[in-house]
Amino acid sequence: PDAPEALAWYAELDRLLGDLTAAGHVVGVVADHGMSDLQAPDGPNVMYLQEHLDAAGFDSRVICPITDPYVKHHGALGGFATVYCADAVGAAAALRQALPEAEVVERAAAVEAYQLPGDRIGDLVVCAPRGVALGKRREDHDLSQLGGWLRSHGSLFEQKVPFAVNRTLRPDYAERLAEGRLRNFDLYDVLLNGVEES
Repeated sequence: PDAPEALAWYAELDRLLGDLTAAGHVVGVVADHGMSDLQAPDGPNVMYLQEHLDAAGFDSRVICPITDPYVKHHGALGGFATVYCADAVGAAAALRQALPEAEVVERAAAVEAYQLPGDRIGDLVVCAPRGVALGKRREDHDLSQLGGWLRSHGSLFEQKVPFAVNRTLRPDYAERLAEGRLRNFDLYDVLLNGVEES
């Protein structure tokens, strides 16, 4: 984040946001997610879920949703995975035993706790502990392009992001923000309905 290219990009973004504000526009800025350092002293700190499930004898499929081609930072690894398995209860117990620091949640509980669509996740949801990435099997992830350091997102620890608006919020929206009840996807609602008239 302190690379010269990143700092130049931030400066240009600041200038553009300032121009929009000076022109009288209502402007909001939010990030889609944070980033975490997932590097252990001896290399990337990764829990390979499919390896644990295979070793325990479960017919399962682990899906890691971070699969885009920009692998320099995250190596297609992240803090969230979903697992399809006929024996979800048994697989959950096996993962909890092998990886007690990970959060393993069955579908119905994940839908409720994380506001996820139940028809788009597997039988289990796995959230990594702080500082750890989730993967399938070692051979499924080419970490040679990392550039020496693993950073990624997707766990519960990258949810807190900046949420900035260039106008005073209405009291009910200000209260929601102060209580941590506004999420990044609420920005449109805030910009359209949550700011005081100037």
